[in-house]
Amino acid sequence: MNIQENILIAPYTTFKIGGPARFFCAVATEDGLVEAVRYAKGEGLPFLVIGGGSNLLFSDSGYAGLIIKNEIMGRTFTDDGTLYSVVDAFAGEDWENLVRETVEKDLFGIENLSAIPGKVGASPVQNIGAYGAEVSKVIVSVRVLDTSTMQFVELSQLDCKFSYRDSIFKHEKGHYIVTRVRFRLCKLGELNIEYGALQKYFVEKDMTKPSLKEVRDAVIEIRKSKLPDWTMWGTAGSYFKNPVIEAARFADLRSEYPELPGFVEHDGRVKVSLGYILDKICNAKGLSVGNVSVYEKQALVLVAKPGATATEVLNLANELMRLVKEKTGIVIEGEVEWAVA
Repeated sequence: MNIQENILIAPYTTFKIGGPARFFCAVATEDGLVEAVRYAKGEGLPFLVIGGGSNLLFSDSGYAGLIIKNEIMGRTFTDDGTLYSVVDAFAGEDWENLVRETVEKDLFGIENLSAIPGKVGASPVQNIGAYGAEVSKVIVSVRVLDTSTMQFVELSQLDCKFSYRDSIFKHEKGHYIVTRVRFRLCKLGELNIEYGALQKYFVEKDMTKPSLKEVRDAVIEIRKSKLPDWTMWGTAGSYFKNPVIEAARFADLRSEYPELPGFVEHDGRVKVSLGYILDKICNAKGLSVGNVSVYEKQALVLVAKPGATATEVLNLANELMRLVKEKTGIVIEGEVEWAVA
């Protein structure tokens, strides 16, 4: 294990923001991960495991502990003799590469999650979702290092306590470190194209029965049209979660804003389009603080120009939260994790 000191964090995140980590190491095996965590504990250091850094905002002053970059690689595909195939992917694998390969193998289940930056290890933590799909629907189990016992255990889908952009991993930070995710994908699945943007895309293309690959291609094209290129600009994608509110509250808002989109959840509450609120109700597109601005094509997204600071991101995010509360009474939550120690 090679422990480095005073390593700038910014290049390891898609926001391209963050001061130096006091200590930094990359691990390529589970044994290496155990060694790194034991080192942090032995030195009394806070520690944080990162993958692609696509959902993190680090402080301008850096991180006063140990950053562990998870680079544990490997993936296998196993036909279980039924309509399904089991896919085991280690945490350091690139998420987009995994999605591409599943589609090439004609496996259904994560094609709507194409072109999402990050690593496999982050997928259960965030319960990543897009275009009407959530990764939790196809996760069988997650292998983790339990840092309280320093043993590896398998958490079932139920154990993970998945909900909208949420999981046990967010509420017990540092307790479990994801090392591998097991997915169950269908060999003869049904395409999920009910989401509005996908429906519109295929109507405009006059495609009534798209293929699995065509759905993936559509998702990639739609995302490119709405989101900044994270390889060129500092961004973490959607900065906020879509709020989920009571049906009565949504009805009140709908009477004031008749075109406000809402999607009924299984518990009767309504998930409201925050992008619409920020764009049409708060007129947030184009707002900026220093070198950070609301993306011109999608108000949920913040874009950081070269020289941007975490303080500027937080100030703009707080202003957007204030505007939404003032206009609608809704308190919104960030999706991006504020990483500080």
